[in-house]
Amino acid sequence: MYAERASRLSGAVVWTNTPSGPGPGRVLPDGCMDLLWYDGRLLVAGPDSRAHVTEGGAGAWAGVRFCPGTAPALLGVPADALRDRRVELTDLWPTARARRLAARVNAAADPATGLDEAALAR
Repeated sequence: MYAERASRLSGAVVWTNTPSGPGPGRVLPDGCMDLLWYDGRLLVAGPDSRAHVTEGGAGAWAGVRFCPGTAPALLGVPADALRDRRVELTDLWPTARARRLAARVNAAADPATGLDEAALAR
């Protein structure tokens, strides 16, 4: 089940998705970038130019979706460098910084809320 709500971060929404079962899913292109949490890891999804097919575990996902043009300033990476890609946050930020953020999200009772607060605090 997919749900989203307003983020505390201007120009963003927080979302959660728990697939109904294993198998691939599909993410339609929207021009946005997302900071993702899955299985204790933080990833960044660049803007998609085509549908992205997920490789399907049935675990819960959480994310912060940034309106087009807002994520590069927060993440320090140009959007075109991440077009149609999913990368570990540790590939973009210093490892210690990315791990601190992941620890903060993982310690939260609700990963979506923790992700929203962590993104706001950076």
